Amino acid sequence: MAKDSASSSSGGSGVLSPSIDHPHRARRPLNPGAALSDAAIVSIGLLVVTVGIWWRHGGLTLLLHGSWTEQWESAGALTGLLATSIALIGISLAARTHRFERAFGLDRALLWHRWLGETAALLLIAHIITTVVAYSSYSGFVDAVKQLIGEEQYMAMATVGALGMLLITFLSLGFMRRRMSYETWYFIHLLVYAALILAFAHEIFLGSDLAFDPLARWFWIIVSVIVLAQVIISRWGRAFLSVLRPLTVLSVTPLNDVAAAIELGGRNVTYLRAAAGQFALLRPLTPKLFWQPHPYSISAAPRVDRIRFTIKALGGASELMTQLPVGTKVAVEGPYGTKIYEELRGSKLLLIAGGVGIAPVRSLMEDFDSSAEPVVIYRARREAEIVHLDELEHLAETRKGRIIPVVGRTHELATGNPFDPHVMRSLVPDVAERVVVVCGSQPMIHAAYKCLRECGVASADIHFERIWW
Repeated sequence: MAKDSASSSSGGSGVLSPSIDHPHRARRPLNPGAALSDAAIVSIGLLVVTVGIWWRHGGLTLLLHGSWTEQWESAGALTGLLATSIALIGISLAARTHRFERAFGLDRALLWHRWLGETAALLLIAHIITTVVAYSSYSGFVDAVKQLIGEEQYMAMATVGALGMLLITFLSLGFMRRRMSYETWYFIHLLVYAALILAFAHEIFLGSDLAFDPLARWFWIIVSVIVLAQVIISRWGRAFLSVLRPLTVLSVTPLNDVAAAIELGGRNVTYLRAAAGQFALLRPLTPKLFWQPHPYSISAAPRVDRIRFTIKALGGASELMTQLPVGTKVAVEGPYGTKIYEELRGSKLLLIAGGVGIAPVRSLMEDFDSSAEPVVIYRARREAEIVHLDELEHLAETRKGRIIPVVGRTHELATGNPFDPHVMRSLVPDVAERVVVVCGSQPMIHAAYKCLRECGVASADIHFERIWW
């Protein structure tokens, strides 16, 4: 069954695509250029200007030499401005602009987004505390709180926005996020836009650094509009275009009792710039699933007329995805993924996959020639979980590589834990000379990374994508 699927994914030729330069391969994603350095310069520039606005209005002088009240007011102004600036940078990273995402990787961009969001939340708490202390010096704590939660113009909206941002940040912390489904986390997270909009008016009309300085106020408005436009055009615009240009389910091939390969095609495939090793957000245009996109990895080198994903049914939406009827329309947002995999050509490779993490490894195998001599360590808890093995073995054979299935619970393995350095060296004697790609769960990535470093693999030669939600 898996072999039939491989033939199908090659445009019906019955032969797996021999190289990245095959004439029937999809268009490659664009090169991101110097996106990383550009983003760093813009972000640092925004923070410098933000502090400069505060400094220009005497903020540092008041903080160091002002009265008790002026010191707290100055601290409140600075923490408020920085909280908003950092939140805007975080939202910009999450906007998924093609150039930035190709340079960072969506996992890194959203990880930085999460760190910036938590930093902004801490600054917001500091802003609330310092502002309450400053107001309390005039009329007492109770009256200060009354003023700040509604008596003063625009403050009721700002209070709701602040509480919303703090709640969203709390629910996005790792221990809380793990208790939620992807769908719940996704829709709660969208509320951050409403929270920022609610807080915007009080910054412009009440903030001591913006209300009486037209230049600073217009700078703040322009920056906010640019970030909003970036989100609308890149994130929501791409989602909207994906709905207007849906692909069609050509086949759904069960691989085992929990996974299936879903192949999409149609004339709209020509709009995608996709590469092996990437993933996309799939949104089936059905009543139950159209409102929730889910990330799935490409499991065969993208073709000009079709693209394949491998999906593990873990319940909910993913289970419904494996049951889609042929002919169903599916919006494909993306694909996403860094350009690093394109730079692996010419290196000897070790590919480590766990579970459905074999999907990007399977597609990447088509990009390599015999110089890669690819070794694949395929980790699974039971034989029934292994998928695409026939395809992998065929690809390895034609590329002077080999597949090493490691099946069973760690304490039951006859060969020992593959992430023990001694075991890794016995499986791959030249591991220190290889570039490594790891695809799997977060615990597996951590274990593999530690093992590979102990085996002498340079950190720069270990590539992986983190779970980002």
